[in-house]
Amino acid sequence: MRGFLFLLSASCSLCLSLSGQGSHLLLLTQGDGAVSAAEGEKAKPLAKASFLPKNQKISVRPRSGVETLSSGFQFRFGSDTRFALNDAGIELNEGSLMVRSRKIDNSFTLKSPEAKMQIRGSGCFLMEVETNGGIKAVTVLGRLDLIDLKSGEAFSLLPGELVFVMPGGRGFGEKVSINLKKLITSSYLVSGFPNTSTFQSSLESVAAAQAESIGITYGAEVGDAKASDSFEVVPLELSETANESEKTESSSSTTVPSSALTFNSESDPLIELLGRSPKRMRPPSAPRISTDAPSPPKPEAEPSPRTDPSPKPEPKIEPKPQPKAKPEPKPKAESSNETRPFPSRLLRSK
Repeated sequence: MRGFLFLLSASCSLCLSLSGQGSHLLLLTQGDGAVSAAEGEKAKPLAKASFLPKNQKISVRPRSGVETLSSGFQFRFGSDTRFALNDAGIELNEGSLMVRSRKIDNSFTLKSPEAKMQIRGSGCFLMEVETNGGIKAVTVLGRLDLIDLKSGEAFSLLPGELVFVMPGGRGFGEKVSINLKKLITSSYLVSGFPNTSTFQSSLESVAAAQAESIGITYGAEVGDAKASDSFEVVPLELSETANESEKTESSSSTTVPSSALTFNSESDPLIELLGRSPKRMRPPSAPRISTDAPSPPKPEAEPSPRTDPSPKPEPKIEPKPQPKAKPEPKPKAESSNETRPFPSRLLRSK
């Protein structure tokens, strides 16, 4: 298929040069292709290997695209793009297009609802109509020279550079650098169409060269230009650098004690200052524990003598020996001697 397209483009290059610079030969259609409609007529689909009509509204259908070949140029029109061709160039009313120029001297005119500029240079460029009617231009390969035909201001772009052509002849906006690797992989006009091996290798080499020269990338991309003198900067959802930073933050958060996580640093500034929970405010509990520690040995010393069997016999000895010692016969003996009627002496005297 690629060989056929190459032969077809080579054979038609002579015809294009003879027919004029504004003629576009339809090489490739994707999806539902495109339709053209003249004033007061119904829209007709564009056929392959046919020249696009001039001074007619051409609309690319949603989720579709077309690729054309002109003298020294190759154009790709994206989905939902409305444009018209004339002898001077292209009138881009809505949508986007990609331009590949093979010669440095090539030039054409691009007109939007609120801007008009002349494009010169060789390489690969992307153009898009903004909400405010201006044009956004990006250089992917080569060098692009722009001239605002309303203000006369000139501007040059190198690969990876973006600029807005402001509406109403207000000139160019500030130059912005973008990530070519993300642009090439995400752009339907660049990667959605079949590319030759040489063109694909050129895209990869320029993206690698930019990545080596620029070591820092930002998690944002250039959005739409709705106002007349400003444009949007849309942050990306998750860039690789953002993921790495989140991982480092999550790993560092694990070092924080779990008790400190239950408190808000806003409600208690001491936690933010000291990095720990308010349990540190309980120092009086430590001396209470120390005073209780010596108290238990006191009762431990008391039960030791109670368990000794030595004091138990003492109360038994006190009352019992007294009644045993009561039998004193001395007074009873005296009474017995007095009651005796006849002592032995009297008997002997007789």
